[in-house]
Amino acid sequence: ANCGPSVSSAQSGRSGAVAPRSSIRTINRRRTHGSVCNHLAEMTHPSPFNLELLQAVSDWQRGGDAKQKKKRGAALKAAAISLPDSFKSSAICYRQIALDKSAVWRVGTNLNLSETISAWTQSLEAAKSIKGGVPPVGYQGVIFRIEPTPDQIVVNLASLYEDKIFRSSLEEMKAQISGYWDGAGKYGATQVEVVLDVASLPLDSIHSWGGYSSPELQLAAMFFGHTPSQTELHLFRELMEKAGHRCGPYWLSTPDAVSRVAEKLKFHAERLSNSG
Repeated sequence: ANCGPSVSSAQSGRSGAVAPRSSIRTINRRRTHGSVCNHLAEMTHPSPFNLELLQAVSDWQRGGDAKQKKKRGAALKAAAISLPDSFKSSAICYRQIALDKSAVWRVGTNLNLSETISAWTQSLEAAKSIKGGVPPVGYQGVIFRIEPTPDQIVVNLASLYEDKIFRSSLEEMKAQISGYWDGAGKYGATQVEVVLDVASLPLDSIHSWGGYSSPELQLAAMFFGHTPSQTELHLFRELMEKAGHRCGPYWLSTPDAVSRVAEKLKFHAERLSNSG
């Protein structure tokens, strides 16, 4: 069929005149002709957001144990390989990791990751608050900051969810997506996520260290030099708030302080290496 341009309406020769039946039949045929051409165009240039990709995205967002993540990461990488480059670019990315305290001193100059395909975010605040924020006592929370190279980016989920065609495809096929409400239907674009394939991270990519301050009463006693009264405790809270400090869990992000901790890790790593 010839899918070239065609006249969109019958000319009556006089404004307001009613088109004859033969002209109406011609218009209907042309409309049908246009629909066929559109269908052929869709077949020639299918949407990149097929069911395989949508299922892989939703499965990835469901999470799971280490074995499931590895399998779902591989499936997502395979499904996303033909996506346009616009969905495989990103600026700065962050990731929070909870390290076992015994492993912290063995980091050295690089941290080798157990899962190479992993979830990162373009939002520092999202990285700080994910999984409940600072890991519990016994684990060392670390937030890494990197600018990924194109070959490290599996897919930018944040960019996908900004795309209207992707969102409409997801809506149209959600009934066919297994576990949709535990994955894409639950999280959507809330985590501003980018999926990266990174095997190791240099120590200088550490952006923040998680930690816990001493109890409020102990800090106030150190400040006043004696056990504080309720009035003094209230004053202490106000001073802490004005200074931008808080008791309990916190993220240490001051560049100089982060650098000092990193240097300490390098020193201990070298000492352990030499003693071995």
